[in-house]
Amino acid sequence: MFLVIVMATALICVVSGCQPQSTSQVYRIGLGPWIGFGPLYLAQEKGFFKEVGLNPELTIITGLAERNSALKSGKVDALAAPIDYFVLSAGNRLTTTTVMAIDESVGGDGIVAKKSIKTFQDLKGKKVAFQRGLPSEFFLRALLQKNGMSLDDLEPVDMETAQAGAAFIAGQVDAAVVWEPWLTRAKDQGNGYILASTKEYPNLIVDCLAFNQKVVEQSPEDVQKIVNVVLKAIAYWQKNPEESNKIMAPFFDVDATKYAAILTGVKFADLERNRQYFGTEGKPGPIFEVAKQASDIWLKAKVIQFPVTPQSIISTKFVNSASVSQAN
Repeated sequence: MFLVIVMATALICVVSGCQPQSTSQVYRIGLGPWIGFGPLYLAQEKGFFKEVGLNPELTIITGLAERNSALKSGKVDALAAPIDYFVLSAGNRLTTTTVMAIDESVGGDGIVAKKSIKTFQDLKGKKVAFQRGLPSEFFLRALLQKNGMSLDDLEPVDMETAQAGAAFIAGQVDAAVVWEPWLTRAKDQGNGYILASTKEYPNLIVDCLAFNQKVVEQSPEDVQKIVNVVLKAIAYWQKNPEESNKIMAPFFDVDATKYAAILTGVKFADLERNRQYFGTEGKPGPIFEVAKQASDIWLKAKVIQFPVTPQSIISTKFVNSASVSQAN
C-alpha cells in the first residue's frame, strides 16, 4: 500500500509538475524614496538575497508616524533611514540596532530657495517647507543652529518631500528642504538655487540599516547575511556602474543617465568605509559622533525625551564580521 501511494504521488508530480517549497526567510525592510537606497534594489534584482536563502520585502515608508508605527507594530523587521532618525526614535523609547551604513549624503540633500534669499538670515519670516522628523528637519535645524537661528525664526510648513519640492516649483513657499531627485527638480523648475547642501556640510546625513532589536537578538546570522548582501551590491555597483544604474534608476522614476548624475551627491559606503565609519567596540568611529550630534540637536529642539547614547543604538560587530563575496 505504501509503495502504491509513493508511486501515485510521483506520477502526479510528473503530470502536474511539483515545485519545491521555498525555504527563503522573509524579512520586511522599510525604506524611503531616496536614491541612496538603490543598492537594496540592486541586491534584490540581481538575486543576491536569494543566494543566501533570504527573501526581503522592500516597502516604501515616507512619513515619521508611518515609520514609527511600522517599527512599533513589527510590520517591518528593519528600516533604512538616516542615523538621526534612529536617534530620534530611540529618544522616544523606540530603540533599534544600527548595523551598517548604506550611503552618505554629499550633496544629495539640501535647501532650495528663491534667488532673492541670499543668506540664512534672509529666511527669517519666510515660508520654508520640510518634512518633520526626517533628514530635512534635522539638516535644517543643524544649519539654523550654525547660523544662530532656530525654527522659531521661520514660518515652517510641514510637507512630505515630494510635496515640498512641488510647492517650491509652484511658488507656494519661499524655500524647501528636500533630497534628490527633488533637489534637482526644484532647482531647475522652480527658478531657484541651492542655498546649502550636504556637499558643503558632509557627515550630517548618513543613511544606515537598522533592525528591530528582537531580530538582532534572535537571528544575528540572518542580519549578518543581509549586511553582507548589501555590501556585495555596493561592490557590484563599483565594478559595474552602468549596468547597476540601469537596474536601480526605475525605482526612483528617473532614467539611468539622470540617476548617474544625481548619484554624484551620494557616496555609497563599501566595506572599507563601513569599518572606518563604525570603528570597533573599543574604538568607536565617526558614526558615533554623528549620532551624538543628532541627540544634541533633537534634545535642544525638545523632540526627544532624553539624551541618546550612541552605543545604545549602534553595533560595530556586523561590519567587522562582514565578508563580501565576489560579484562580477
